[in-house]
Amino acid sequence: MRAVVQYGTGGPEVLKVEDRPKPERGDGEVLIRVEAIAVPFYETQLRSGLLGAAGEPAIFGHEAAGTIVEADDPALTGRRVVTMSFTGGAYAEFVVASQFTLVPGTVSAEQAVAAAVPASVALALMDAADVKAGETVLVEAASGAIGGYLARLAGRKGARVITTAGKGKADIDHNDPDWRKHVPEGLDVVFESIGGPRAAEIAVKLAPRGRILAYGLLSGEFPVFSVADLAPRGLTLIGFGGMDAYAKDVAAARDEALDLVADGTLTPVIDRIYPLADAAAAHAHVESREGVGKVLLVP
Repeated sequence: MRAVVQYGTGGPEVLKVEDRPKPERGDGEVLIRVEAIAVPFYETQLRSGLLGAAGEPAIFGHEAAGTIVEADDPALTGRRVVTMSFTGGAYAEFVVASQFTLVPGTVSAEQAVAAAVPASVALALMDAADVKAGETVLVEAASGAIGGYLARLAGRKGARVITTAGKGKADIDHNDPDWRKHVPEGLDVVFESIGGPRAAEIAVKLAPRGRILAYGLLSGEFPVFSVADLAPRGLTLIGFGGMDAYAKDVAAARDEALDLVADGTLTPVIDRIYPLADAAAAHAHVESREGVGKVLLVP
């Protein structure tokens, strides 16, 4: 089968397309013929080495949708599913999975993989933030997949939504180093995904007892807050991540995310679709931050 293999860390050029044996499933696993693959921003950070060094050359990728072709349960054969793997293997024509989510019949593989992970993260974040009608919510990086879903979900709750993104794509241009000065005061919730040492500048913009949900590293650095930033206004800072913290909540929201796509409540925004052989170009485009929505690969 054709697959994309990562050779060390660095730029998109470390991703090489080559022939690899089709994976063999173990007990309890299914073999999936891949139809669509997501290219999330965090994968560019993994590939570059920002989130750790690469090991031996291995098939890259973590989020895929496709059709089950082998399973212990014959009833699963032919079912379309979406899967998220923490160990890689998704950038290929076939992938094995032990955990997966069934895709509603009206949802395409492209729609499923564009929504399954980011929309379920957004749903779990919304639940943790307890956004209420009439509140003012700041969504950072709203042109990205998770941020886009957060903005729409908060709007459905009846919140006033303020967004940041690159120039011309949101209310506030977060490419301006001083963008936080342009944020209005009185925020109830901040979905913090940019990070960096200046993140605490947003604290003065929150209303008393506001909430900050820190979940992303768009800048490549964790957001920096001190007790002195939070205590005077009684702010709550929630770190959203970790296998033992919110990963289970995200996984539990996956069915709801796909159901919202199926009933038309959420429409996945797909920026570009590249052939599998152009994985390096897809990574370069994601890193450019020029698009809006999800970048996909198709075998």
